[in-house]
Amino acid sequence: MARRSGCGIPALFVLILVVVGGWSGYWWYLSNQIRSQLTATGARLEAAGWTVDHAEPRIAGWPFRFHVTLNDLTVTGPSGHGVRTASLEAEANAYGIDHWVLVAPEGLELGRGSKGWVSVQGFALRASATDLLQRPPRLIVEFVQPRFVPTEGSQPFPITQAERLIINLVPQPDQPNQAGLLFDLTNATPRPGGVLASMSEQRPFDLSAEAVIDHTEALSGGTWRQALTGWSQAQGALTEVRLEATAGEDFVRGQSPRLTADANGRIQGSLATELRGGTAPLAGLAQAPGVDPRAAAAVTLGAQLTSGFRGETELTLNFTNGRTVIGPVSLGPAPRLY
Repeated sequence: MARRSGCGIPALFVLILVVVGGWSGYWWYLSNQIRSQLTATGARLEAAGWTVDHAEPRIAGWPFRFHVTLNDLTVTGPSGHGVRTASLEAEANAYGIDHWVLVAPEGLELGRGSKGWVSVQGFALRASATDLLQRPPRLIVEFVQPRFVPTEGSQPFPITQAERLIINLVPQPDQPNQAGLLFDLTNATPRPGGVLASMSEQRPFDLSAEAVIDHTEALSGGTWRQALTGWSQAQGALTEVRLEATAGEDFVRGQSPRLTADANGRIQGSLATELRGGTAPLAGLAQAPGVDPRAAAAVTLGAQLTSGFRGETELTLNFTNGRTVIGPVSLGPAPRLY
């Protein structure tokens, strides 16, 4: 009986070494690319007037993942809007480098321009980004049980806590240069004494908004203002707009086929609204910055005379010439995108 040759074992061992060595080289190559991209992105932002600061990136996860840690991260735009956190962790599969999951395990702070910063803590503060080479990429932001506390010297924040906050930006594969936008806030507690507390009659509320963004190819620029200015000049618009706020059994709903932004960044168009359960949302507007209290009182009185104190009311908000107008009454400035 012939003896089986043992030369197959060394050959297999060599093959394993070649595969492992090749994959390790690929992993190290990509890790250097990630580090280079972080440096290049920071340089582009700083050239556009942003402030970017963080400790030296740590990259781990060999052999099948990339785990990037940025400590002491601060990213602030020229307008003062930005984010800072003690630690931001990002992870992706080595074989799927265009899909990243980001987590802020120690919480974060959000910059609100002249209003200052608000600290956000929660059970989970995470986000994911997919198809990063597309414009826009697919983005999902999720805060689970977030709590909001303004930092010292900052202006109050509209809510103190919520059960969940979700923001989705989803490109439409069958409609080039369009993306769906979803905002969903669940079981939010309004700040005592604030505008939202008056509008919801001190009750927790849910708030959702969705729209389709067209001309997404024009959303580019070093700052939020530059991106939206270019988008507006390219005839960009929000279409299929739907809004809903509920507090108990009461609600406010609004819809619009198309909203745009004027040269000053203020919304243009009309929003058909339906209120059920009273006129508290209208009365609460009297406390909003820039709103004429007498105009808000006049609109509230008119709605009460039409439907009663707890009935249903239908109103159309017209955003024109930088103003928010209901019927003949000008309430105040139109909402501003930038």
